[in-house]
Amino acid sequence: MLGKSLSDSWSFFRIHGVALAMIVLPVVAPIEILISLYQAFVVSDEVVLAEQAVPMIVSLLAYPVYSVAVVFYIASIISGQPRTTSELWALGLRYWQPFIILSLLVTIAVMFGLFLLILPGVIIAVRVAFAEFELLLNDRTPMDAIRISWEGTREYMWVILGGYAVITAGIYIPLYFLGAAFDETSSVHGLVTTFINIAYQFLAVFYTVFAFRVYDLSRTEASRPTGTDTP
Repeated sequence: MLGKSLSDSWSFFRIHGVALAMIVLPVVAPIEILISLYQAFVVSDEVVLAEQAVPMIVSLLAYPVYSVAVVFYIASIISGQPRTTSELWALGLRYWQPFIILSLLVTIAVMFGLFLLILPGVIIAVRVAFAEFELLLNDRTPMDAIRISWEGTREYMWVILGGYAVITAGIYIPLYFLGAAFDETSSVHGLVTTFINIAYQFLAVFYTVFAFRVYDLSRTEASRPTGTDTP
């Protein structure tokens, strides 16, 4: 299942990459550019919590808009009823509050797990992979979405974990070497860093595409009559 899920996800991402970029980049790119300028001209050399908090808050406020839009875009393509980008952003605003609550709950849980011994945090991240789909597509509450995801990912934990590992390597390794190719004192280092941040947030959509593919397969298998072989 892992190979098929990754292959199907890549095919979807490749075919719909431009549409996904039109959802994500108009939100992410201006914010990342402004954050880069803010850090270059406003943030002091000393670490000041208030200064560092501003970019984090801005990114956090924008994150639900395009993340929700991406989920609804994938669902609309699968259902054969594609939506426009403006409709998808409107859904992002509509579901902003429950999604931000879900994101904060998941982040706290994952960070707590990572603090324990890293592995629990990884397991938690995998087991809540379906939560955003339950929240948005089935109108669950954030807590119910997490609970249903925890149950629904039980049989697919290793598939999701393996997929996340492959995707992480595929995204981080090239971007890491791209960043390492430029000295921090270089005049273009800031531009490269901004580009890498923008590229990462777009490429990270692949995690959602992959998780949705496994989620869709899990629903198909759940609806199949008992005793029916998987094709």
